[in-house]
Amino acid sequence: MRLRTWLSLFAAAGLAGGLAATLGGGVAQAGPAYPDHPIHYVLHVSPGGATDVMARKLGSVLQKELKIPIVIENRPGGRGAAEMAIITHSKPDGYTIGSATSTHLAEFHQTLRQYNIHSVTWVARLVTDPYLFVVPAKSNIHSMKDLAAAIKADAGKMVVAGFVKGSGANIAWEMFMSAAGLPASDVNWVPYNSVGGGVTAVLGGHGAATVAYYGLVKDQVAAGHLRVIGVIAPKRLADLPNVPTVEEQGYNVPTFWNQWRGIIAPANMPPAILAALDADIKKAMESPDMQAYVKNNSLQYDYAGSATFDTFIQQQDKVTLVWLKKLGFVK
Repeated sequence: MRLRTWLSLFAAAGLAGGLAATLGGGVAQAGPAYPDHPIHYVLHVSPGGATDVMARKLGSVLQKELKIPIVIENRPGGRGAAEMAIITHSKPDGYTIGSATSTHLAEFHQTLRQYNIHSVTWVARLVTDPYLFVVPAKSNIHSMKDLAAAIKADAGKMVVAGFVKGSGANIAWEMFMSAAGLPASDVNWVPYNSVGGGVTAVLGGHGAATVAYYGLVKDQVAAGHLRVIGVIAPKRLADLPNVPTVEEQGYNVPTFWNQWRGIIAPANMPPAILAALDADIKKAMESPDMQAYVKNNSLQYDYAGSATFDTFIQQQDKVTLVWLKKLGFVK
């Protein structure tokens, strides 16, 4: 972004009067425009999952548009702890950003209690992604009612392969269990380091069901290896018109509960840099390449800039805490 555009962001934010003090002098001393060197994009997930794949696609588009390297690094350790350590210890200068999903909010109340929603800057929400209930194609389970019946018939024995306990995907599962009148102990939830890990486990015969996203399973569904039996959404997905929503099948699961993907950065970012980063990401997300990616992976384009994203996070954090307490994950 050129210096002229950067300065206009200050003026638009009502900060023109303090520009000299902020930049340490007059325009001649302002230094290079942002960004002028590589941006470090830290991911909290392992390679190959939905969040990883989308981040790499976005990074590639940003790199082309900004003409600077976007260095992507996977740090899946400690349920987000490794990523958060990097983000919170980096300068809020726009050169370190990170991936964020609904799982972050859950972990802030569990294993990452040293952090909270105020520990980072919520830069932008990119997309939302409905949760799907998935079983092997050879399974006798063809609907959510079949799933509930199978769980009841063999209480405590069914292995469900999924993302870590307390994650957004896990809460989606527990919402269904609650709506079906089934205690959490009626299944054996085996956690993996990514949603993709759960899908792989089910494909390998190590789980009877999982909670995933369409982009992760569509090829296997098309190939006849997996079956989608329900979706948490207000209406059926265009790509899965024959799969009823969970609500249609008689289970009162909140239709607003879905996976979202966004970008975070160190707390206390200067307004001008945050506005510039927000604008650059939005431009990249609206590019033909990213719009095609969103459509091809059955994602819902749902961009929200920093202010709107921050308000959304505050609301989601409250809902997340309510469910974590209800399920006994936190006191």
